[in-house]
Amino acid sequence: MNSWGIPAWLEDEVKVRDKNCVYCGVRMLEQMPQHGSRKNVATWEHIVNDASIITRENIARCCNSCNASKGVKDL
Repeated sequence: MNSWGIPAWLEDEVKVRDKNCVYCGVRMLEQMPQHGSRKNVATWEHIVNDASIITRENIARCCNSCNASKGVKDL
């Protein structure tokens, strides 16, 4: 289970499904590059902004840039 309470089986499933950001479509990086921007690094996203809703429909991955600017935007 990760720090967001997402079980390993769901984390694995979402990583396979969401290779591109669910908002802007950029191909995401799995980890921070040694030199360069972190804007394309994959982050966890709760579509409905409620960390207690841990389902495959509510958990997605988006790039760091979109996650930082999402606010109340819809998917």
